[in-house]
Amino acid sequence: MTLSRRGALGLGGAALLGVLAGCGSGAVVPTAGAVPDVPLRRHTRWAGRPDGPLPAAGDEGVPFTTLLSNATAPPSLRGGVLVGNLPAAASAAYLTQPVGAPVRRIGARIAFGPGSTSGSAALVAWNGAPSVDRVEGHLHMVFTPDRWIAGVLAGGQVREIARADYGLALPQDGTPRPVEVITAGDAVVLRLPDGTTTTVRDPRFASGTGTVAVWEFYRDAEDSAAVTFAETWAG
Repeated sequence: MTLSRRGALGLGGAALLGVLAGCGSGAVVPTAGAVPDVPLRRHTRWAGRPDGPLPAAGDEGVPFTTLLSNATAPPSLRGGVLVGNLPAAASAAYLTQPVGAPVRRIGARIAFGPGSTSGSAALVAWNGAPSVDRVEGHLHMVFTPDRWIAGVLAGGQVREIARADYGLALPQDGTPRPVEVITAGDAVVLRLPDGTTTTVRDPRFASGTGTVAVWEFYRDAEDSAAVTFAETWAG
């Protein structure tokens, strides 16, 4: 399925272009206490597979659906990882799987190649509606080579809640690094790709409106760094 250019700006690019609504309303706090142990319902290992098209289903047998914005080729396996096949332009590809309940945990092992830090990966929980105007979701977490941006989806737009730079920018050498988001009521625990952990609080995280797990590839410009996935999971 193809989304419009407006869809790319609403669901991916807005997080990098700084045209979000309701920015900066959440509280970033130290992570305290035990992180909830949310069982995985979806889990696919991409690393080490031979080159070829995207499989119809994940390792657990649940089908994938892909949505494209300003792109023509779906993600595929190349060089032992899942690549987005995005053109050298503002574009996005969304790999989705239904979870059957509000997404409380979503993660991946991501890697960045050379290029500007306007390339990103996003971990998202949405309601799966094909029209961008109707997409709602309680998680929209963007990770670039040098920062993270926490938000939600409402009315087809990203609503930014908080953002911060990593302590050190990530090496853009193709090395996969784990990143994960776990919800606990109105808080999300972010296990960041630089190896640190932080927590963001906002009542919108507790809404549970997203029951579809989404792993997003995004480029904002011709020189944006490409992102790859070595593993994806959700629960």
